[in-house]
Amino acid sequence: MAIPVLDPSKEGLPLLELTHLAAMMAGAVSGALVAWFSRRNVLLTLCAFLLGIMGGLSIGTGMGNLCYVTHDGAESIVRAGCCSLLPALGAGLAGAIPTAFVISILIGFLSLRHLHPRPPRVSTALKGFLIGAATGTLAAVLWTVV
Repeated sequence: MAIPVLDPSKEGLPLLELTHLAAMMAGAVSGALVAWFSRRNVLLTLCAFLLGIMGGLSIGTGMGNLCYVTHDGAESIVRAGCCSLLPALGAGLAGAIPTAFVISILIGFLSLRHLHPRPPRVSTALKGFLIGAATGTLAAVLWTVV
């Protein structure tokens, strides 16, 4: 996966790569937060962080191909600038929301399975989902601005 860089020959940002970025950020943050909120263990948090990045890459690839690649293989590109904020927000949401949801549910189920007494699963997964989705969407929008 290439990081979207504006070079003189390409005048715009590929929305597929913004979806990848948002999904990887959302997966990493939501996985790490759910693991930290449930166990407060550094090794488990690091493993959940890496699992979130890998899950975010696969979910972001699927969502990006579904939303921003046509049947003939052409991908959507928007011009850089203030006009690209709304499409970047859409790309960020398309990558961040499904990834944060799946990763927070998965890590929440795996990390809270054997704890006694158990912290509340729903609130722990919900915190990770909301913060992860917000982080991924914000990363995609900020990448467009910067």
